Amino acid sequence: MRVSAVQVRPCPLVPRTAAPRTAEPWPEASRPGPFSFLRHAPGSGRRNNDPTPKPPDPGGPMPASIIDGKAMARTIREKLGERIKAIRARGGVVRLDAILVDAGDNAARVYAHNQGARCEDLGIEYKLHELSASSGFDEIAGRVLLLNENDRVQAIMLHMPLPEGVDPYSVQRLIDPDKDVEGVNPANIGNIVYGRSSLAPCTALATVTMLENAGVELRGKRAVVVGAGDVVGKPIAVLLMRREATVISCNIHTEGLNELCASADVIVAAAGVPELVKAPMVRPGAVIIDVGVNRVEQPDGKMKTVGDVAFDEVSPIAGMISPVPGGVGPMTVAMLLSNVVEAAERRMGMLG
Repeated sequence: MRVSAVQVRPCPLVPRTAAPRTAEPWPEASRPGPFSFLRHAPGSGRRNNDPTPKPPDPGGPMPASIIDGKAMARTIREKLGERIKAIRARGGVVRLDAILVDAGDNAARVYAHNQGARCEDLGIEYKLHELSASSGFDEIAGRVLLLNENDRVQAIMLHMPLPEGVDPYSVQRLIDPDKDVEGVNPANIGNIVYGRSSLAPCTALATVTMLENAGVELRGKRAVVVGAGDVVGKPIAVLLMRREATVISCNIHTEGLNELCASADVIVAAAGVPELVKAPMVRPGAVIIDVGVNRVEQPDGKMKTVGDVAFDEVSPIAGMISPVPGGVGPMTVAMLLSNVVEAAERRMGMLG
């Protein structure tokens, strides 16, 4: 599916021969994260230069085009509505069954109910299976297996977090791969390596879809993925490789991250560290997808949502950039809904 992104204009990438930028200190994370120790790590590129971003030159490059995830998601939902009508015209239904275990996370409950409202808006049946906080592996796994065996169930998702002591992987691997609309079953994750499954993890799928819909040519481009988590970073790297990008996957042990990012045509920031990617790590014209969602306390005591990219100082340098909020988040939800519809189409034999 190709969607025209609003507010996005083509921005040619500058040649990689551009002069390297000077590295600067790692940002102070407001909470511990997988990359937070790198603020003082050997080889992290720490310098004594002033990290304060300089104001853009009035005669210099224009600010980056915004890769508007909200607009893209809205267009995708409109197209999904047409596909759902086609399913109904053939006597079918579209249904999502979600499992929510009371693990004391109110945000998960709010998300689950908001998800139900979004499904209903599109005409997707939504059934939430709520389990008590005392539920262990046997109860959760048993519910998954029941949904696997139910022919009326087309799509299954498992809300996080699970209770302490229950390994998510041990449950995710039980989900029927054909009903696994989050793409978390190891079989589906493995199949995306071979290009044999489109049910990829939703955030990873959202990232690559945003790049494609923004008109970014990935073939032959150097893409640096900052973060190597099992659900986001690794699948993103695989999907980029499937599109013939040259991918560098960075983890907490990667040295010279500043320089690697400064050499990239595309940077995907998914480390979970607030404003980790700063201006000196970005070469002019680079395309940036910010996957991070971090709540940071401001000097006035109020909380603010920021990404893994220092947006204000990076946007005058980048060619395209996704905002936080309003970028990957809305598209992740849209990709989940798209996977749900695709699962229904498969069961009805509507796909080749």
